[in-house]
Order: sequence, then C-alpha cells, then structure tokens
Amino acid sequence: MVRHRRRLHAHPEVGLELPETHAYIADHLRGLGLGPEVRPSAGVTVRIAGRDRGGRVAILRADMDALPLEERTGLPFASVTRGAMHACGHDLHMAMLLGAAELFVAEPPAADVVLAFQPGEEADRGATRVLEHSTLHLGSRAVAFAIHVHALVASGTVTSRPGTFMAHGDWFRVAFAGAGGHASAPQLTANPIDGMTGWVVSLQQLVAELGRREPLVATVTEMLAGNTVNVIPTHGSLRGTLRTLSIEQRSTLHERLAAMTAQVAGATGLTHDLAIVPGYPAVHNDPAFLGQLVARHDLERAEAPAVPMPQPSMVIEDFAYFLQRWPGAMVYLGAQVDEATSFNHSDDVLFDESAMAVGLALHSLVADLTP
Repeated sequence: MVRHRRRLHAHPEVGLELPETHAYIADHLRGLGLGPEVRPSAGVTVRIAGRDRGGRVAILRADMDALPLEERTGLPFASVTRGAMHACGHDLHMAMLLGAAELFVAEPPAADVVLAFQPGEEADRGATRVLEHSTLHLGSRAVAFAIHVHALVASGTVTSRPGTFMAHGDWFRVAFAGAGGHASAPQLTANPIDGMTGWVVSLQQLVAELGRREPLVATVTEMLAGNTVNVIPTHGSLRGTLRTLSIEQRSTLHERLAAMTAQVAGATGLTHDLAIVPGYPAVHNDPAFLGQLVARHDLERAEAPAVPMPQPSMVIEDFAYFLQRWPGAMVYLGAQVDEATSFNHSDDVLFDESAMAVGLALHSLVADLTP
C-alpha cells in the first residue's frame, strides 16, 4: 500500500479526466487476475467473489482526484505534476483499496465485494457517474462503505457518528456591477469593491446569527475585481461555499443570502446577481450498519476503540450519493503526523502512511459483515 500511495501521490490528476490514474488502477487489478470495468472520466470498478454467494454485496469506495495546488511538503515522493497535489488523502484511499483487492484475491471475504474507484469527488459529482457502472447495478442487495483520512486526528483512530456525518454543500457566486471611473473621484462612481467588502461583512454577521440555532459555514474563497491602481472597476465577483446540517437551515440561509445581497447592492448603488448552485447532499450514516461495524472494530482493536463524533463534520462528500442508494457509512481515519497542524486541502499537509493498516482492516471487516 505504501508503494501504491507514493506512486499515486507523485502523479496526481485533477477532476474527472484522470487517464494515468485510471490506467494505474486498472492495470494493477488486471495483474491480480481481475476484470475491471473502466470508464474514462467515470472511474474503475471491479467485483471480487466472496465465500458465501447470494448474500448482500459490500461496496467499498475510494476517490481518485487531486486538488489544484502546488505542493510544498518537501516529501521525496512529492508531486511531479505542476499545479496538482493529493492534498486530501485520496492517494491513501486508493492505496487502501488496492491493498484490499490483493487481500480479497488471496483470502476471499464472506461477501462479494465491489471496489469502486471514483474520479471527480472534489467538485464534479463523480459519484453519480460511477454509480452508472453495470458492476453497481445491484438493486438493494448491497451496503456501501468509505474511509476518509483526517490529517488532524491521531493516526489510526477511527471516528464517526450515526445519522448526519457530513454537511450539505452548495456553491455560490455573487457579482456586483456599477459605474466605474477615476480613482480620484469615488463620489462619481459606484464601486463593486465596496459592495464586495460590505457583502463579506454582512455574510459573517448572518452566519453568526443563524449559527446560534445550528452550526453552519459560509466561506468566501475567491474575490475578483480591478486590474490597476488608479481605476475603479465596473465589475467584481465573489465565490465560495455554503455548508449546512439540515434542509431547513439550508433553505433559510439561501433566502437570507438573497435578501442580504439585494440590501448591500442597494446601499452601494450597484446592480447584483446571486447564483447558488446546489452541491452535494449530506452524508447520512446508517445507524444499524455503523453500530455493527464499530462493535466489531472495538472487539478486534480493544486498545484503540472507535471514537464517537459529538458533532457532524462541515466537510462535504459526494459519497452521499452512494448512501442515498444503499445503507452504509463513512468514517474518518486519523492520519496525523506527529503534532502537525495543517488540515486536508493545505499545500503542506502530511498523512501518516501507517494508518492505512487500520483502513485495510476496516475494509475487511465490512466485507465480512454483509452476508
């Protein structure tokens, strides 16, 4: 698994188009004597026969895509692809699933297993494309499971919760437009930058207000306006993400954002356009399945039992689409290196490779739980 992880880490690809990653995964599975279903831009799946035919199938999923970051970890196997980095741990996810493939070929589990390698998790709904594979035409006779490594949880620690595990996620874009002009005469203009900065302050106040009832996140990740020091621009825009834990909070946030944007635009003399793109549904863990898995995990690893999560994570994940179709769960697997403080998606994030042994054990447990 370490060998796979380092090879994949050094050659990251972003989005849905992952030709080198698809080929690497498929070639290794064929080398094990398996017949993977490969779909460009839609992942790789393969079914491995278990000992007890006719029971439920265990679906084990790993995401494959990297992030558009320039790596600065200093690792000897750092990314050689400019502007791309496995900063979310998907390289470890793939490596664990390749390890599971080798294990299941050598020692068939109780259940049939489908391994699903998925591109486009970060923002492209890759899960919906993978779910179209014929290998996954399983009706209700399946359970689904996935692991996500966590750079700030102690290495080897498993943590999760029943019900809502991860948040609903949406993306927004706000555009302001006004009469630009000479920087020396702001009184003659309507400055989109004024609207943008006022909007950000108002957003922070709105989040603080709504967050008293239920946790939520609204993060601005991009601001674009202007291109020189002495011209007030005519246009400016912001983009970012919204994270909520309930449908009710989600609807309230959308409604309040629309009213807030109109108010800010009116106060600054600007026109405005707000677009909210529905993102991923929340990840909901099946309580019965998760309880059974945690109980087995704790029996086998009494020295390091699973740790309950008191609150859902505000991360979003398109594994939610798998869990809308089948019962199952996702868990966090701690992979913190010493006392590192960089979280997933940082350009200097590190992950402890030894945690993959626990991940492999979890995949094996799920395959033995299902018949």
